[in-house]
Amino acid sequence: MNLNTEIFYFINNNLSNPILDFVMPQFTNLGGFVGLLILCILAIAICRHYNKDEYLQISKLCLYALLLSAGIVLCLKLGIVEDRPFKTLGHVHQLVVPSEPNSFPSGHTASTFSVVTVLADQFWQNKILVSVLIIFSLLLAFSRVYCGVHYPLDVLVGAMVGILSAIIVLKIKF
Repeated sequence: MNLNTEIFYFINNNLSNPILDFVMPQFTNLGGFVGLLILCILAIAICRHYNKDEYLQISKLCLYALLLSAGIVLCLKLGIVEDRPFKTLGHVHQLVVPSEPNSFPSGHTASTFSVVTVLADQFWQNKILVSVLIIFSLLLAFSRVYCGVHYPLDVLVGAMVGILSAIIVLKIKF
């Protein structure tokens, strides 16, 4: 058994308990592309309505980073076809049903890290907010493994894709 599988089983089987079995499926979908896309579009609309140009720019940066990360994830998922853990391993504690079959990389993690990285960059002076955002991102990545739909390497690469997407967008500053 390789390290990726060993860590998967540790998180998915050994840490399993009734409280996390209830909380993690609810939590894991908070970082989905569609939900974050709706939030970004809503934020843009609200900022335009109330003439909040500074926040409008931040909302747009979040949207661009999200879209870039989704494009990269899609290319990787189509290029590297990896089945989900519950399809290839035995004794997987699967708590959610994914929307598509490929596991690598984690789109939820990439989406979350792309938006959170932009927000952390823009609000870096607010240490509490940045800490909450980082903890949220890490918990979401953890939840994808806990719920049995991703390997640890999937979420690690997803986080890297999200961070890289945000860095690119922040450097270009459309």
